[in-house]
Amino acid sequence: MSITISTLLDNPTAAAFGAAGLACQMIWPLLTKRRSMLGVQMGIGMNYAVQYSLMDAWSGAAVCIIGASQTLVALLVGENPRLRVLGLAFLPVVATAGMITWAGLPTLFVLIASALIMIGRLQHDTIRLRMFMLASAPFAMGYDLLVGAAPALIGACISLAISLAALRAELRKRNRTISHSRYPGIGGAHQTVSV
Repeated sequence: MSITISTLLDNPTAAAFGAAGLACQMIWPLLTKRRSMLGVQMGIGMNYAVQYSLMDAWSGAAVCIIGASQTLVALLVGENPRLRVLGLAFLPVVATAGMITWAGLPTLFVLIASALIMIGRLQHDTIRLRMFMLASAPFAMGYDLLVGAAPALIGACISLAISLAALRAELRKRNRTISHSRYPGIGGAHQTVSV
């Protein structure tokens, strides 16, 4: 962890962009609408792209730029299922960027994290979107640890905790909605029966 702290102190501009990405990373899990989630995730990608480039962590920078571009396309395409497939076109672009900027294990981690995040962004259902984001977390955290990106690592840890809580809350809400629609009048709602 001392490498991460020294990187933070040695490169305050990178740390500032990392802090902005961190702020976005802590906000997005609290949102409930897909469009809002994606908008804030675009802020994550853009800020971390600058942070990683200032740290000469080019695999992460490239992947973040490509990811922010994919997020923009996802926002523009919206819910159109035929056009949403355009998001898949970014996966080979990320793989190519990874080959060009290959730095071993860190690149492998960022490629896996990015693929999971990109597939998650294509999900219409916010629960599935959250699950893909959660699945990417260990790989993103591994990358941040290996390249010494302190704000991104802190953001990934906090975002993971918030995301787990938000997923749990959304699952509970959805289960209550399903229960109430199957069994109206059960679960605390007062119902008057006339005979």
